Amino acid sequence: MAQSFILLLAALLRGICDSVRDCTLAQRRHASWKLANQLQAFCLDGLDEVIAHGVVPYASSLFGPGGRELEGGVLAALVGGFVGGRVSPGQAEVLTPLLCELYTRVRHGDADVAAISFIHSHFSQLHTGVSGLQSAQSCVVEGMLLTCNWSVWKEPCGPVRLLAVFEKLDASCDEGACVQVQEDWTFQSDCVLQERLASILKLGVNVMMSTVKQSERVQVWAWLNAISVLDCCDPGELDLLCELSEAESLTLQPLMRVGTLTRCSRFQLGGRKYANVGVTHTSVHTHTLVLCAPTAGALEQSVSTSRGVFSMLQHLSQSHRHNNVSPGPPQQCVTSPQRLTSPQCLPSSHYLTSPQLDSPCPNLRQCILNTGDVIPVGGAFEFAFHHFLLRSNHGDPETRRLLAEAILSVPRSLHAHRPEDFLQRLANFTTSLQQPQPIREQGSGSEFTWGPGADGCGRVCVETVCSKHQLVASVLQCVNRLLRVEIVIRTSMSLGPATSSESDSEEDEDDEDEDDEDGT
Repeated sequence: MAQSFILLLAALLRGICDSVRDCTLAQRRHASWKLANQLQAFCLDGLDEVIAHGVVPYASSLFGPGGRELEGGVLAALVGGFVGGRVSPGQAEVLTPLLCELYTRVRHGDADVAAISFIHSHFSQLHTGVSGLQSAQSCVVEGMLLTCNWSVWKEPCGPVRLLAVFEKLDASCDEGACVQVQEDWTFQSDCVLQERLASILKLGVNVMMSTVKQSERVQVWAWLNAISVLDCCDPGELDLLCELSEAESLTLQPLMRVGTLTRCSRFQLGGRKYANVGVTHTSVHTHTLVLCAPTAGALEQSVSTSRGVFSMLQHLSQSHRHNNVSPGPPQQCVTSPQRLTSPQCLPSSHYLTSPQLDSPCPNLRQCILNTGDVIPVGGAFEFAFHHFLLRSNHGDPETRRLLAEAILSVPRSLHAHRPEDFLQRLANFTTSLQQPQPIREQGSGSEFTWGPGADGCGRVCVETVCSKHQLVASVLQCVNRLLRVEIVIRTSMSLGPATSSESDSEEDEDDEDEDDEDGT
């Protein structure tokens, strides 16, 4: 999306520059300001209309007929469209099914809104990155994978009773003062620890997880009493684990909580060892996304992209939920059934039909932002937007022409190595508008017809119409601000004020020396 923003912004600025090239310098500034105002006016008044009637009719619904969950094929297409523009093809091939698997296994038949919100809110605790391994070794692991190894490991028998500790069990308040005042402080502290450990044993605890490193004598006690110990846990991971297991706080000191786990085990990936725990009493099924990459940079890219996928899904699910609970009947931008296939099918098949321009849409922004419509990546949005923009009567004709030409820079960049492919696709798209074949199947309105990819195989990837709408709006606003800049102050690059002054003084001294030599 960032690349598309830059491409569209640069193309639009170049078009404006060419449009005012024949004017004088004063006229150029005035013409640029005028175009800036026209672009802003179109962004506020005409953009929603153009997308609602020119693009949305070609889109397909992201959600199922019940409006509550994502369809499996649609989810893979949406995730693939998001991932494909941010990582290499090899990474995308691994990440797309992996992220879909994580969502499916966390949801496990429940409402998708809860699963998406859970993953989005706790993604930091629900993923583990491992560098130095091939991306193909990435996987989804059942339960929570904690990024530390067991200090004491005892295979649990029966129910797993968890004790979460956030301080050292043998810590005492103001130890220095106690040592100075009481000669038998060591004996008293041992008695306190023994009473504390005895109280813990009465709880039937067999797993102890601590955010700090427990002392050796606590670990020996745990070993003798068949209690597994996990030291130095991440506080965020332990807090989430306590929340999911509905752990109760104890009145004992220091702060401790007791809960129940479904299981706990050891987990190894490559040369790294982890603790794997299962959680009960949750509305979602907790799983961990393990991301592997050969380098730290590739791993960071995979993590960032994966996080972005669930941020995008969270935004879509919130918008869709808001639309469903809004008062009044749902508003539809178009009434005809449509069928969606890949723009990569061209020229072998046609996938678009002329939109019903007279279809009423009382709330354009709701039609665009809250319906969860998606459209194939690779130029479908840009071709439809370009075609309808040239034939609409919204805004100034020159503004529409500039934007219509600039929007094609995005799909044109996809075929920069073979420009004839782009021209062929655009020509076939224009021809396909006259064909009677619809782009959405009769029925639920959420069924996709998959078309062959550029190499004759593979599934189409999709992107949301609302994200493309926001992209165009952001570019128009950015252009408006850039064109309204009145003065640009140029500054020279230097190493610093001192260096600059020293070089100036040296030049002055050299000039004086030359003058003295000329005078002599």
